This record gives sequence, C-alpha cells and structure tokens, in this order.
Amino acid sequence: MGVDAFVYCRCWQDGRTPPAPVGPVGFDEEGHLSLLVSGHEYTEADAAFDGWIASACPHELMEQAGEHLANWTGYRLFQQALGAAGWSHFPTLRAELPSANGGRMPAEAAARVLHELDYFEQRAVIDDEVVLVDEATEAVALTYVAAYQGVLMLGPGYRAGVDPEGFFILDPDSDPPATLFRSTRFRQRVLPGGQVQFSDEEKSVRIAMSPVGGTGTPPERLCLRTRHQSPAAFGYIVEPLRRLCRAAMTTGNPVMWC
Repeated sequence: MGVDAFVYCRCWQDGRTPPAPVGPVGFDEEGHLSLLVSGHEYTEADAAFDGWIASACPHELMEQAGEHLANWTGYRLFQQALGAAGWSHFPTLRAELPSANGGRMPAEAAARVLHELDYFEQRAVIDDEVVLVDEATEAVALTYVAAYQGVLMLGPGYRAGVDPEGFFILDPDSDPPATLFRSTRFRQRVLPGGQVQFSDEEKSVRIAMSPVGGTGTPPERLCLRTRHQSPAAFGYIVEPLRRLCRAAMTTGNPVMWC
C-alpha cells in the first residue's frame, strides 16, 4: 500500500476514441472518467464501460502516465525532507501533495511543482537521517519517521520504533504510554513462544512481539546511527512526480492521486 497517481490522456476528450457503448460518460465530481449513471451495484453497463476504458485508445486505461510514488513510509520521509529544507521553498508541493489516498492536483500547478523539485534536488539542505542498523552489516532495520512519532511496529500490547534518542518499545495500554525499553545500542534474541528479549548494559526485557529487522534472520545486535542524507536519496519519488507533471502539462488534465 502507498501513494499512486495517474494523468488521463486526451484521446476521449479530443474525439479519438470510439463512442462508449453505454452512457452518459464524463468526468465525475472527483475528476474520474466515469459512467455517470452508475449505481451502487456493479452492472453489465459498468462492465461494458470498463471494457471500453481498457481498449478505446493506445493508452492503458486511458492514462497518459501512471506512477507508483512510494509506500506511506517513503512518502512521509519525502515530506519530512521537504519540511527540513523549509516548506517556504515548496508552497505548491505543500498545498498539493495528498494527506491520504484520493484527490487531484490541477494541471496548472504542474509547472510550479517541477520548479520546486528542481530546487529540492539542486539546492535543498535536509536533515541527516536517523536509522537503526544491524551492527554486523550496517543494514537499515528502521528509519525515523517524524509523522509517525517514530513508531513503525505495532501489535497487541506494544508500539516500537526509533527516534533521535534511540530504539524504543511502548506499552500503549497505559496512560500515558509507558516505556518498556529504550536504547541506542542493544541485543535482541528471539525466544520460543513469540517473545523477543531486548537487552543492553542497563536493562533486559522480554516482550511478545515481532523481532526487529524484517524478514529472514533477525539481526542480533542493533544500534542507532545518524547518517548524512542528500536529496538524491529521494529520486524514487521525485522522478515519478516529474513524469506526472509533464503529462499534466501535455494534456491539461489533473494529476489524480490514488
């Protein structure tokens, strides 16, 4: 799951498609090309419309561009970098980037976004990244996301994550949430019965939760690192945004967030 976006082509708008087999067809209130009389249940008319969308022009689903921008963590990290560089440099991105799935950005905003992306890549100064790494390999296990208050792992009876003060595990059932464990350098050991032992020089706890470190063999020793970060690290989202903006400028159609 994450943030995706697309821009419609102009084939239908410019009369370069065969007529829709059902109708009326047009852009709905949210900006989607739709069968305007569609009801709550999926009907044969909806199926005929979907088939027409899929085959009426050379563009897949009548999209001039379609992009996956990032999962939600990667998306929030990009917003975090923009904020660190100064939102005053990115007024259009601040106004137009979605806070949730859905919505649209008007085509006239695309040129301004491209200009702001140029500034981000060429001139922005952003914060160092705060990460929890496998001490043996330096592989990143967790990255601090300010929008989540550092919390990246959650389950029954625990919330865990990393912030500038280290790795932490909270008890969400207490008010306020109690800190069960916090450390900048520690060892984890997977125990039988779904428990994990976390220990450093001062404390050792056993908690029923998933181990830190994703799939495969969990790292045994982890530590906090602060590492230099450059705007180039965000090419995964900057380049798709550029392609969407160029498509919006070409077609005059909005960027549809989804």
